[in-house]
Amino acid sequence: MADQKKLTYSGFTMSVHGVLEDDEIDSIRDFLDEHRRSIYDAGKLVLDFSDSPGLDTVPAVVLYGFFKELSRAGVKVSRNGASDVIEKLFSTLAEFDKAEPRRTRMPIHAHFELLGRNVYEFGKTLSELGHFMGETLSAFAGMVIHPLKVRWPMVFYYMEESGYKAIPIVAVLPWLLGVVLGYQAGYQMRVFGAVTFMPALIGYSITWEIGPMLAAVLVAGRSGSAYAAEIGTMQVREEVDALRVMGFDVFSYLVTPKMIALLCVMPFLVLLANITGIFGGLLAGSLFLDLSPGTFVSELGKALIPLDILWGMLKSVVYAVIIANVGSYMGMKVRGGAAAVGKATTSAVVLSIFMVIIADALLSLLFIHIRPGLSM
Repeated sequence: MADQKKLTYSGFTMSVHGVLEDDEIDSIRDFLDEHRRSIYDAGKLVLDFSDSPGLDTVPAVVLYGFFKELSRAGVKVSRNGASDVIEKLFSTLAEFDKAEPRRTRMPIHAHFELLGRNVYEFGKTLSELGHFMGETLSAFAGMVIHPLKVRWPMVFYYMEESGYKAIPIVAVLPWLLGVVLGYQAGYQMRVFGAVTFMPALIGYSITWEIGPMLAAVLVAGRSGSAYAAEIGTMQVREEVDALRVMGFDVFSYLVTPKMIALLCVMPFLVLLANITGIFGGLLAGSLFLDLSPGTFVSELGKALIPLDILWGMLKSVVYAVIIANVGSYMGMKVRGGAAAVGKATTSAVVLSIFMVIIADALLSLLFIHIRPGLSM
């Protein structure tokens, strides 16, 4: 054992007697911990190997790490009476410590394997999400038949969190985009003397795409992430398993209240985004383009039809189903601790926005064949 017979400390000197062996590593660490404070206070350490012919590799690594720690703290460390074997061992450790790790290049087939694995995992996630969404819609259909089974207090709570508290940001950002889009588009149109077409451009852009899409992205960032974090934390605490053991349907109990809340508030958030975005365009036209509010409203009325407003609100229903299910699904997938919850939250936002954009593209293609005057 590395006791007083093999390691001693007196004054500034730590002496090694005999050979420090690998099986003595625990006692060596205990000895160093015991005298660490005294060495720090002294500010100097001399390691005396005069009475030691050598030492094994593991004790050498421990001592070298201890010396490195002391040097970083400003303690002067030196060796005395070390044999050539000991000096060579410490020199080798120092060279290894300074050497930068070599970066090995992945072979070309490894990149394709990684790509294929990622594509497979993404496809698997979409497949599982489709099954999850089917279970949620099935539970939702049962609640439509039996509305008393709905947890209305939780629905109202999520309506407040996802709808009422989102009003400021959903109102401000589309308004700013409306101002910027109106100014930039009107500036270009004024060159050609077509500034009166700016209200139509603003109306179409906001009601068809910007309003619904921006509202969905903001709700996905606020509410989708919150859903994933909430259910993920319940998974970590095994509360979801406890609900299953008690006979609760987790889809009816946890997921559908969130989806019903978003189904109720998303159309109104989109309508709010449309109104503030168009108002931003009106403001830009009035301040920068000498376009009176009366002219703006008149030209806007010529361009838009009720279906333009209604279509964005209908799209928001699809977005609500996607955001609620993706956030809840990512929360259900959590396994592990706090890091897994954070990862699930990030994944929920990214996947929600991705699927919202895909749904928007498909619905936009459908809109071309529905809206009068747009059939190709």
